[in-house]
Amino acid sequence: MVRQKPSGEERKKWQENMADFFELPKELLCNLPRITLVGDLQMLLENYGGVIEYNDELLRLKIREGEVVVRGKNFTIKHFLADELLIEGKIFSVEYR
Repeated sequence: MVRQKPSGEERKKWQENMADFFELPKELLCNLPRITLVGDLQMLLENYGGVIEYNDELLRLKIREGEVVVRGKNFTIKHFLADELLIEGKIFSVEYR
């Protein structure tokens, strides 16, 4: 009997079910981004893949299945690690693409 490799959707569903079963945060098991907003002045993003574009009004970040686009003004990166980014400034919008 030949066993087929699970598709991306099947693997994703399995990971979500395991996270639910073990009561683990899905962002840990599924490598999903986690965004924490403090009002419209600060944003912490965890589990991202890298910076695509950055200036004082736009931040584009690579995530597992696309990108996150943050628009605003007077952006400043306050904390920058391989898997965590903290920005401050006036945040107008956060969009998934």
